[in-house]
Parts: sequence; C-alpha cells; structure tokens
Amino acid sequence: MAKFVYLDETGSVGKGAANQPELRLVAAIVDESQVMPLGQSMKQVARDHLGGRPPGFEFHGQELWHGQGCWEGKSYPELLAVYLDVMTLLEDHEVDVAYSAIDKKKLSAKYDGMADENAYLLALQFLLEKIDQNMGESLKIVVADEARQEQLKAMNMVADMQEWGSGVVPGRPLNRIVDSLHFVRSDASPGVQMADMVAFAMQRYQRGKDHPDALKALGHFHGLILDRRRTYRMVWPS
Repeated sequence: MAKFVYLDETGSVGKGAANQPELRLVAAIVDESQVMPLGQSMKQVARDHLGGRPPGFEFHGQELWHGQGCWEGKSYPELLAVYLDVMTLLEDHEVDVAYSAIDKKKLSAKYDGMADENAYLLALQFLLEKIDQNMGESLKIVVADEARQEQLKAMNMVADMQEWGSGVVPGRPLNRIVDSLHFVRSDASPGVQMADMVAFAMQRYQRGKDHPDALKALGHFHGLILDRRRTYRMVWPS
C-alpha cells in the first residue's frame, strides 16, 4: 500500500512569521486505507463542536487557537477540547508524524543572507530524505498546500532528488517517494489540515509563553504528537 505524505509549515510567511525563529515543516503521513476515514473523522469533529460543518470549512491551528472565524465566541476550554479531539485522531487513524526545521537567523548568518529564500526548500529536502530513508518500503506520494510560494521550484527540486539526489545542498536520491510534488487546496485536504494542526501545536508548545492552562494542554498535544513521531531532522544549521 502507498502512503500519503501531507505537508504544512509554520514560520515561513504570513502574520507572525518574523517573530518565529524557526521554519518548521511537518508531515502527516497517512496510509491510503486511512485517507478517507481520517477525513470523515475530522468532518465529524467539526460537526460535533459547531453543530454542523460550514461551507468551505477547514481546520487551521492558528484560527482555532485564537477563536477566530467560525470558532469566534467559543470559550477557551471549548477551543482546547476541539484541538484535543483532532489530535487524538493521530492515534485513531495511525497517522505518523515527521518534521524538519531551519533556524532562519543561523541560515542567514551562514550564507550572508544569500540563502534566506531557500529555507522552505532546505526543510523540504531534509524532511523527504528522512522519510524516504526511515519510513519503510512503502511508496509515498507527497501533497502540500497550494498556497505554498515558489511551487515550481519545489516541484523541480523533488524531481531532481528523485533522479540523482540533488537538492539545495548535496543529498541522496529518493527511492520511495514517487510521482511529482502535488499541490492541493487545503480546504479539500484533511491530511494537509492535520499537518497544519500538528505544526501549529508544535510551534506553540516550543514558544512556551502561554497561560499555564494552555501550556498544560499544549504539553498533552505535544505528547500525542511525539507518540506518532517516526523520524525527524534536527534543527539546521545547528
């Protein structure tokens, strides 16, 4: 059976990214037999807490955490309960987690700012190498949010890695990651939404500046994530 590798990241672009020292790229890895059941379960979580599923609904960690959008008006305990329900689906659907991270300040210092725009590509290269090497013999199909900037560069890099192992920096060929890098709308991909939720929880836990009750909840979420962690790349440059 093939596995789907769903990607999302924190700390690259958008609101608050300048205050996040790391770009963290997270993979939610789902066996093909669990893709549809995971999607059904995530939709049910939305229905349970919203009384229905609004048109175009999707899970976003930041939006849920701050009670924005359709979550506006929910109490903080209610929001944490929703987040927990999503995180428990990692075990329920045997979703594996992998990640890599780039220290943006150290990257800039290492290359005098010349490689700043490659932070995402470096994280992608390191993450795919780890998944290809350490996640078993099954073939993998990689899916990312289409809002990702510089999509063509990412697709070309994956193709080069598949053919001769050439990424932003010297690497190794990808033998089990097949086809192109696929970009999809996140609202149509529960797997990408799960990667978003995991990435945000990890980034927020590392931040460590929330209310004690929030930090306790984040510690629980982080534990659930680590239970499903299968491979990772230490922050680079170290």
